Amino acid sequence: MAFVVVGGGLAGFTAARTVRSLEPGAEIAVVEAEPAPYYLRPGLIEVLAGRKTLAEITPFPRAWFEHRRIAFRSGVAAVCLDPRAHRLCLSSGEKLAYERLLLACGAEAVQPEVPGVHLEGVFTLRSAADAERIRTRAEAVAAAAVIGGGWLGIEVARALHDLGLAVTLLERGPWLLNRQLDEGAARILTGILADLGIEVRVRATCAAVLGTTEVTGILLADGEEVRAGLVVTAAGVRPRIALAAEAGLATGRGVIVDDYLATSDPDVFAAGDVAEWRGHVYGIVPAARDQGEVAARNMVQPRSVQYPGTPPSNKLKVAGVDLLCLGNTQPQGGPLREMRHADPAAGRYVKFVLGEDGELAGAILLGAADLAGPVEELAQAGVPAEDDLKLLLAF
Repeated sequence: MAFVVVGGGLAGFTAARTVRSLEPGAEIAVVEAEPAPYYLRPGLIEVLAGRKTLAEITPFPRAWFEHRRIAFRSGVAAVCLDPRAHRLCLSSGEKLAYERLLLACGAEAVQPEVPGVHLEGVFTLRSAADAERIRTRAEAVAAAAVIGGGWLGIEVARALHDLGLAVTLLERGPWLLNRQLDEGAARILTGILADLGIEVRVRATCAAVLGTTEVTGILLADGEEVRAGLVVTAAGVRPRIALAAEAGLATGRGVIVDDYLATSDPDVFAAGDVAEWRGHVYGIVPAARDQGEVAARNMVQPRSVQYPGTPPSNKLKVAGVDLLCLGNTQPQGGPLREMRHADPAAGRYVKFVLGEDGELAGAILLGAADLAGPVEELAQAGVPAEDDLKLLLAF
């Protein structure tokens, strides 16, 4: 059989590796628009800060694919998909025939719709080339601004600070990481960033990017100006659905898939940041890995494995501090109860959300990596855990 994977990120890589393990004799091609082979995208922050090279976040070089007879076509984009003819057209003019195809083309960065956002010196960080362009610009300026107080924005701000720039982090919401953290945890995180020397502004809406040909600063909605010779926008991402939509596949926010991760065409599957399952686009690393494997198994043996969903859990390092968020971290009324302990001086915040039967329904661990193992176990168990959680809270 002939399998084609569009996208060489985590979902696509996982799928190609899984197909090869299940079908030793299959033809497998991976098409990736970026020139670099598969790398760990979260590691781009380390590359931007100069702490690692691209090679150091590239765990599987081209030789890995060659050894497994996986044709890795990098630096070439998929431009046209014809599901009826089972054919994929590439920007190189080549046409690939397939029996089953996986869309794992990920997501693209969203630029805020404000005047001046296309000036020289305004960037997004989504690729290795982006990281290199930002580093080059950082060598020529003294101050930077980052728009967006999510994980990526916070990490970009820290990386630019580590490069020696004065950095202002702008978040239009009431606090940083407002989808993951509650206000108490965000207050401690903001203090950690302030101690590093990063200025944080919340409820700060960008009205315009200032400059003529290149950026000189940001105008806020309240009339204040933030001076910056480099701006990075981290305002979220959108799934790359154009290829699927033009092919006539069902799309919503992402490419719509069923419980087997098949699209509206039974021979085309989708996984990772581009896939919309039961109305949800995950956009997290664990889901990309899970979906890549499930999709691959169903490409080899249709309807053999159902995707059960991926628990909403993020384990990250934010500004050098370990952060684990899982389940419902910000309950809005109802039968859920909360237990918490805050130690701002130590940069530590622990919060547990208990369900109606006393089970662990959600948790925030900031600067408390020592609790991550037992907390994850209790969350997976789904049993009454209040006494155990009280003990953990006392640590």
